[in-house]
Amino acid sequence: MRFSWMISISLGIVLLGPGCGQEARNAPSFQRDANGQIIRLDEGDGGGEDSDGKPSSESPIADSADHEPDFVIGSSEPDAEIDDWKTPPDKQPEELFPDMRTADVEAAESASDLVPEPPDIVIPTEPHPLLPKKMSVPPKNTSQVVTDTPVKKPVPPNPEPSVEVRKSVRREGLPTEQKGYSPERVFFATNRAPEHNSEALQDPDLYFSGDRGSLVYGKCEVSIPYKRSPGTLPEPSILRFEFSQDPAKHVVLMEIDMLPNAEFWKQLRADVESSQEKQLMLFVHGYCATFRDAARRTAQMSYDMNYQGPAMFFSWPAGSDSEKFSEKANYLKDLRRAEESDEDLIGVLQGISRYSGATRIHLVAHSMGNYVLTEALKTMDDRRPSNVGQMPLFDQIALAAPDLDSREFVERTAQRILPFSKRFTVYASTEDKALKLSRSVNGYQPLGFLNEYTRRGAQERLFDLVDVSQLTTGWFDSGHIYYGDMPEMISDISYLFRGIQATSLQRGLAETPPMFRLARRGQ
Repeated sequence: MRFSWMISISLGIVLLGPGCGQEARNAPSFQRDANGQIIRLDEGDGGGEDSDGKPSSESPIADSADHEPDFVIGSSEPDAEIDDWKTPPDKQPEELFPDMRTADVEAAESASDLVPEPPDIVIPTEPHPLLPKKMSVPPKNTSQVVTDTPVKKPVPPNPEPSVEVRKSVRREGLPTEQKGYSPERVFFATNRAPEHNSEALQDPDLYFSGDRGSLVYGKCEVSIPYKRSPGTLPEPSILRFEFSQDPAKHVVLMEIDMLPNAEFWKQLRADVESSQEKQLMLFVHGYCATFRDAARRTAQMSYDMNYQGPAMFFSWPAGSDSEKFSEKANYLKDLRRAEESDEDLIGVLQGISRYSGATRIHLVAHSMGNYVLTEALKTMDDRRPSNVGQMPLFDQIALAAPDLDSREFVERTAQRILPFSKRFTVYASTEDKALKLSRSVNGYQPLGFLNEYTRRGAQERLFDLVDVSQLTTGWFDSGHIYYGDMPEMISDISYLFRGIQATSLQRGLAETPPMFRLARRGQ
């Protein structure tokens, strides 16, 4: 009976265990007022309160993914560093990002200290200096002493060749002097696998494939000719007897430079801090887009809107130039790759929110890229602790021609992702031929194909709705690429990133409640 007290305590734990489970989580409801501010409809549900009954403002983005263990905040043990990441309840959204570092990180001189490289596996060759050495036994009939023999590192069978951490792919035959064009630098993150052939190692257009690989970071150099109309992406034309890419005439992906994680965040942060607005733009491309397409479009948009800050894009495996057209244009294949890419995008959103130093982060997604983005935000919301309120991590989120189920988005998705940004803007059209085809394939009304659910979401102030139907130029225009092709659209996104309201005369939008209308110039 000497262990009877232990048995009693064990029985007590078993009986009390079922009553100690986590409370069921009720998703809060949100709405925007006439000024575009977020209003919580169920203030008393306790979903955003801590144990003391006070609103909790801890950013849950660090708990939303487990790509890098160093990024995860959510240990059950008390940690002084975790408290440093919490934002006071009275802090304004504009102050969320200037200083998100812990005390240790504040002492660091560069981002290399923020994102350390994974340590090598070390096999000791000598006894630990704090431990006593094991006495050596001399052999019989001899006075010689046997010394300690270093332990050799075992060699794995069939060792793989070493992988180069940093790699640069530059186009051959480029002019040495930069004349007639502006070399634009854009940052990137991609989960595309590289091609494995000699041609791809010499041509940036072909380096990344349409297959899924590991998430890597880097920067690109893209030429923007001075003699070019805004919104255009000129390429060589046989009709003009042009058989090679000329940076002074065409938008050319000239170089891809892969960077180690620490070096990438260091350079990105330096660009953010050197900009006047301390802002960052992230672009997520859509269906049937190559890495080259995403790089050229990001550089062109940033240049045409005179964006004051670094531009970056996330490229998921949606086709490549090495694929046949039938494979490259396979909608279902791209949809499957989009479903596989949300975790990698979560890692990218984690990084830019914590290490870029940007006080204002803007997201632009096009077509199926909206699916990748919204799935990532929903997953982050699922991983948010029930007693932690979501703070606006992003300034503006623009959904251009979103290939999403409009009913699902308005009735469920919008309520979950609304708190992640100060404002959502949906650009939709009745002339979008690509989304019209998507409607027949998927059997739902796409959010970007103007319909009753899109209007309903605008009526409920879930987002600003901008009708861009008049931007379609004719029958041969798909009405789907207006986000980067039309100067009027580029100008409106520029106003959006500057925080100008849709009701402002400066944006020049015609108001037809519950939406706004963007018309072509001269009409």
